[in-house]
Amino acid sequence: MSGRFDIGACALRAAFIVVLVARIAAPGAAHADAAEAKRIFTTRCTACHTFGKGVKVGPDLKGVAERRQRAWIIKFVQSSSTVIASGDKTATDLLAQFNQMRMPDWVDLTDAQIGSIIDWLAANGPDQQDIDARLAESATLAEIESGRQLFHGTRPLKHGGAACAACHSIRDSEGAIGGSLAPDLTGIYSAYQDGAVTQFLRHPCFQRYPESANAAFLTPEESFYLKGYLRHAVLTDRSKGAGVAAGVAKPVDRTALPSASADGRVRDPAVEPGAGPASPGSAAGSPAAVTATQHVAWAPRSGDTSIVPPPHATRLESTLFAGVPYLALLVLFVGLGVRHVLSRRRAEADRRAATTSAWQLFGGGAVWRVGLVATILLHLLAIVMPRAVLAWNGAPMRLYLLEAAGILSTALAIVGWVQIMRRYVGRGPAPRAAASELADGVLLSLLGLALVSSLVISVTYRWSSSWAAGTIAPYIVSLADGEPATELIGQLPFLVRLHVLSWFAVAILVPFSSFALVLVSLAHRVLEVIGRPFEAAASAGKATARKLSPARWLWPEEDAVELVREDNAKGHS
Repeated sequence: MSGRFDIGACALRAAFIVVLVARIAAPGAAHADAAEAKRIFTTRCTACHTFGKGVKVGPDLKGVAERRQRAWIIKFVQSSSTVIASGDKTATDLLAQFNQMRMPDWVDLTDAQIGSIIDWLAANGPDQQDIDARLAESATLAEIESGRQLFHGTRPLKHGGAACAACHSIRDSEGAIGGSLAPDLTGIYSAYQDGAVTQFLRHPCFQRYPESANAAFLTPEESFYLKGYLRHAVLTDRSKGAGVAAGVAKPVDRTALPSASADGRVRDPAVEPGAGPASPGSAAGSPAAVTATQHVAWAPRSGDTSIVPPPHATRLESTLFAGVPYLALLVLFVGLGVRHVLSRRRAEADRRAATTSAWQLFGGGAVWRVGLVATILLHLLAIVMPRAVLAWNGAPMRLYLLEAAGILSTALAIVGWVQIMRRYVGRGPAPRAAASELADGVLLSLLGLALVSSLVISVTYRWSSSWAAGTIAPYIVSLADGEPATELIGQLPFLVRLHVLSWFAVAILVPFSSFALVLVSLAHRVLEVIGRPFEAAASAGKATARKLSPARWLWPEEDAVELVREDNAKGHS
C-alpha cells in the first residue's frame, strides 16, 4: 500500500513539474508564434488581402476564423487548387466571386504555421500596436532601468550591437556620461517626440557592423526600453542652464514629483488624486522616479543634426580606402623581398653594420619599444576580437581600464618617438644614400602622425575601443574578404580617416627606409630557426640512405673518399 502511495506521489510531482514548465514556456512560445505569423502574413498575404479595410484582390480576412472552419482554412491555404478541384462549394463560390482569381498554393507552410496565422488574426493581430510603438510615458521604472542598461552597455543588445554610449553621451540624474563621437542625446526626445524617436530606433543611426548587416537592429522591447530612458533623461536632467534653450523640456513643478505605485508605474499627484507628493528623501522623489505622466513639450533645436545620417564617403575617399590598403601590402612585401635579396649580396660585415645603425635609430629606448608594442597589440585586439572588446566594455570600470591602457601606451610611444626624433635631427651626416635618409625622416614623421592622431582621437572621441569595434574593425576584415566596406570609414571624422591612412602610408614607406634592414634581418633569423628542424631531418635522411645503400659494399673506396670530404668540410667549418 505504501509503495503504491509513493508511486502516486511521484507521478503527481512529475505532473506538477510538467505543468509548471509548460506555463513558464508558453508566453515565450506564443510570442514567437505571433511574430512568425505576422511575418508570414506581411510577406505573403497583404498583397491580396486586407484586415478590416474591405476587399482588395481577395476577401477581407477580418473575422475569417469565425466564417470558416479551421481545418478548411489550413487545407485551402496549402493547396487551394486541390480544394477547388474537389468541387468544394465554398471554394468554387469564392473563385466565381473574385473573377476566377485563384489563391496561390502555399505548400511550404505547415499546419502549425497556418494555425498561428489564424490565431493571430482571431486576436486582431494586424490591429495590435507594436511593442516599440507604445508611448514612452507608459514605461515602468523597471523598463526605464532596462533602457539605461542597454544605452550604457551594461546589458548587451540581443543582436550583438554596440551600446548607444559607445558614441553618444546623455545627461540624466547621474550627470553626463557616454561617448563623444556623436551628438549628445539628452534632448532628443523633446526635439523629435515619440513617433519620430520610434522610427529612428528601428534603424542604425549610421553604418556599423553587425547592426547594419542584420535584418533586425533592436528588438521591439529594446527599442521601447531605450525610448523610455530617453524620455526619462529629459525629465531628470539636472545640468546647469538646461531647458528650452538647450532643447530640453522640464517638468514645471519640481516640488510635486510623481511617486511610484505598486505596479512600478509612476503616479502624478496632479492627475491621480491620493497619490500625494513624494517626500524629498524618498526613493520616489529621486530623479529615477520622475517620469510617467509629466508631459515633454516639443523643443526643436536650431541647426540640430543629431538624427541626420552622416555623409557618405566621397569618390576620392572610397578610392583611397579601397585601393591604398592593397597597394600598401604589395609594396611592403615586394619591397622587403627585394631588400632581402640585395642585402644577401653585401658582405656580412657591411650588412651587420647597416642593420646595427638602423636599429640604433628606430629601436629607440625602452619607453618607445614598450609603448609602440602595447599600442599595436591593443589595435590588433580591437580588430581581431571586436565582440570580445564590446563584451569587456559592458562594465564601466573595464571600459575605463581599457581606454586608460590605450591612452597610456600611446603617450609612452609618443615620448619615445620624441627622443628618437631629437637624436635623428641632432646627429651628423650619415654614410648612407640620400634616398634612404629621406625615407627614414618621412617614415618617422608618419609614425609620429599616427601616434599623435591616435592619442587625440582617444581624448576627443571617447570610448574609441567601442565605436571602432563596429566601424574600423569590420572595415579591416572587409579588406581581407576582398570587398572593402569604405562606407564604414568614410562616415567617421576626418581625424579618424587620417589616422587610418597614416598607418597604410607607414607600410608603404618601410621598404624604402633603413628600418627594412632590421625587418629583413629579423625575418632571416626566424626562417633559420624554423628551417633548422627541416635541415636536421634532411641530413639524417641522407645519412640513413647512405648507410642503407648497396653502393658502400660494391664500391667501398668511393665511400671512404666521401667520408674524407665530410671530415675536411667539418674541419673548415
